[in-house]
Amino acid sequence: MIYITGDTHGDIDRFKQFKKLFPKYKNHVFVCGDFGFVWSGSADEQEQIKKLEKYDCIIMFVEGTHDNLDLLKQYPDEEYCGGRVKRLSKNMLWMQRGEIYEIEGQKVFAFGGGESIDADEREAGVNWWPDELPSIKELEHAREKLHSVEDKVDIVITHQNPRLELGLIERPHERIDALTAFLGMAAKTIEFKHWYFGKDHIDRVVSPKMTALFEKVVQYKG
Repeated sequence: MIYITGDTHGDIDRFKQFKKLFPKYKNHVFVCGDFGFVWSGSADEQEQIKKLEKYDCIIMFVEGTHDNLDLLKQYPDEEYCGGRVKRLSKNMLWMQRGEIYEIEGQKVFAFGGGESIDADEREAGVNWWPDELPSIKELEHAREKLHSVEDKVDIVITHQNPRLELGLIERPHERIDALTAFLGMAAKTIEFKHWYFGKDHIDRVVSPKMTALFEKVVQYKG
């Protein structure tokens, strides 16, 4: 089964429903950014990751604005279900920007990253990373991947919302960055069944095909 949740910020309790005595990794759980289990590289964080290996799920996440990109990039690359990932543990995978995965019969398009609205209050390389927003090359890669599947996917997982006129989510004071512009274009040009994002820290269905997630863990039913 496929499940999706919002920003976890290192909260292991979000996954408690998957804790099993003998895990078989039958389920997939997608996290919509701000994963938070890789932030300081501390022994406590490593212990949390080891605990999650006992849970009956493959955890796949996109990065948000509260993930240590320098530490994450040190993990090894591999391919998983047709797309590139970095493996953090037996059952923890970082989905790379613009990749498409074939999981349980569903095409999943993932694009992490986002813009920190408080970047001027953070320190580069400590709690903020300039590459939290994608490069032109990453945006072009995503475009090529979508073109390879004729712009048709089933699930979209992002941290940033596509900034459409959704009514329930509106931030007129925010400028439009390259990522938001790309996602807004993608929302209008690709065919998808459902899009999930986490940055807004709310649990709300904002349209028939888009859901903002935070603390809820929802099951994808196609």
